[in-house]
Amino acid sequence: MKLFSLFLMLLVSLNASASSLPAWNNSPQLDALIGSFKQTYQEATHEFDKKQMSRVNNLSFFIRFIDKEGTPEQAQLKAFLLGTQQAYESSVSNQIQMNIRPWFCPKGGQLDIRPYSENPTQFIENVIWGALERTLEVDPNRFKRSNGIAAFTPTNSLVEYGLQTQYPCHQVIPQEHRFNGWVY
Repeated sequence: MKLFSLFLMLLVSLNASASSLPAWNNSPQLDALIGSFKQTYQEATHEFDKKQMSRVNNLSFFIRFIDKEGTPEQAQLKAFLLGTQQAYESSVSNQIQMNIRPWFCPKGGQLDIRPYSENPTQFIENVIWGALERTLEVDPNRFKRSNGIAAFTPTNSLVEYGLQTQYPCHQVIPQEHRFNGWVY
């Protein structure tokens, strides 16, 4: 019954404010990190790096094209982000319907897909920016270790970490529920 009530509240709240999400407000540290990433991407000479940069599910693709209005790459990125957001929305809704406690608990309708809103992917974009901000706070050297390979992190990894840390179902995320490689 509790999970059913949670599901009803989720559905009601999902319709409440999804179209009014503000864009993420970058900290100076995040702006500096983005600048560092862009320089890394421009200087990339290794074949692995170049291959990663061509993948839509890669942080390098997100950083380079999220603000390139009207380009085919941004259209591809937005389609990917919308699909990713839809998948997580369906996943959490199905978990609740099946009486399974979800691994993240969104509030306020952010996951609802509103194709007519100004930016239907704003929620998932904010999750990615939030994951980067949190990483800068709790693991500031993550992006410097191993020759900066974290600049090529899969976007889905950031989304999962961001959803779990920004919308936790527990006050303290249990150790067994934490994603490997991330600092909590």
